[in-house]
Amino acid sequence: MNKFDTRRVLLDIKRTLVLALPLIGAQLLQVGNGLIDTLVAGRLGTVQLGAGGIGAALWFFGSLLCIGVMAGLSPILSKLIGQRRRAAVGAVFRQGLWLGLIAGMVAVLVTLVLAAVLPHWSLQEEMVPEIRRYLLTACWSLPAFAIVMACRNVCEATALTKPVLFVQFLGLVINLFADLAFGLGWFGFPKLGLVGIGMATSIVTITMAVCLIIILMRRKRFERFALFAAFEWPQWKEIGPMLHLSIPIYLGLLFEAGLFFVTAIQMGIFGALEAAAHNIAIGISAVCYMLPLGLSFVLTARIGRVYGRESISAIKLRVLSGIIITASMAMVTATALLVFRHALPGVYTNDPELHRFATHLLLFAAIFQLSDASQVSLIGMLRGLQDTRVPMYINLFSYWAVAFGIGYYLAHHAGFGATGLWIGLIIGLTVATIGLLIRLRVRLRQLEDSRAFV
Repeated sequence: MNKFDTRRVLLDIKRTLVLALPLIGAQLLQVGNGLIDTLVAGRLGTVQLGAGGIGAALWFFGSLLCIGVMAGLSPILSKLIGQRRRAAVGAVFRQGLWLGLIAGMVAVLVTLVLAAVLPHWSLQEEMVPEIRRYLLTACWSLPAFAIVMACRNVCEATALTKPVLFVQFLGLVINLFADLAFGLGWFGFPKLGLVGIGMATSIVTITMAVCLIIILMRRKRFERFALFAAFEWPQWKEIGPMLHLSIPIYLGLLFEAGLFFVTAIQMGIFGALEAAAHNIAIGISAVCYMLPLGLSFVLTARIGRVYGRESISAIKLRVLSGIIITASMAMVTATALLVFRHALPGVYTNDPELHRFATHLLLFAAIFQLSDASQVSLIGMLRGLQDTRVPMYINLFSYWAVAFGIGYYLAHHAGFGATGLWIGLIIGLTVATIGLLIRLRVRLRQLEDSRAFV
């Protein structure tokens, strides 16, 4: 990489953080929505709490399609903005809305199929109708969720991220009152249980989609991109390039989510104690993960813009600042987990044995902070360079050949038990980080050798 003076690097770090902090806050608020749903479901009873957790996991499986398919929008829009093709930004965004609606309806169908096959999953009999009722009301939020993701991509690409934080905060407030009203029957409303929580999910998501559309239509800073200047039917020439980028992103997300799902299932095989401790440790780790995840969205957009300008020096500067921020975040979260690992499980449980084992797993969670943060940031950088297919293969190998393979062997054949699965996760994430870093260096060298880049 070229050498940059300290002042330039610090200035670029500041610019990145200004854009990233609203998205990090939005990600944390999104986690807060899930926490509210869980707390309200817990007030309904043990069966409802378990059913709500499974239902939310299945809803998330459907939402991954929306997240992955829409993820190709940000790097395309960022490159167009870097090329100063503002009119094209609006045309691509409008096609992105069509793609979001299609992806959302496919996600609804997937969720309905999952609800239909629940009786064949050998679940506790009382849970099946509760899960199904939740899914039948929550699934209709998925098309709106895809629209939310499309609007978020525009905000990220145009470097106007504060509306995302505002709308996510509004959604959190609405979700709290809707859960209390429809889930628990407060404020004079009928008590609908998990049906009410599912209704709240749909109400909140649709409201957020409408609010973001209104902001994009009314806020003057978006006018230059002519986002709603015309109406066009779906056009493959615009949707095709989006899918070319986004399908590998979706598959990569599916590989990652699948690994963590299978790990949770294996924890259940070892016993209730291991499964509960794993849920505590992975839940706390998920909160830490929101920091580099929010950062990765900004890295995609910022690198995408200078990629459109064909400036290799600017790309390298933003890569360098991104690496520095990522490493700093990982050090902070790892230190926090090490310092507070004895206190954090107490928020979840009073069982001394469960507390002890969760504390043990949090030590491993602290160790994998650097690799976990690095891999998501590197993926964000590569997306900004419109490179998604090779990272997908790297994730497939790292998560399933390495993390799953080593974790399974250590857990089931080498006597490490549940700890072995976490060791596998750490090794797999480390391999993914190394592979993605090598890929990033290869792409930067390719750009250096290209005559178009200066």
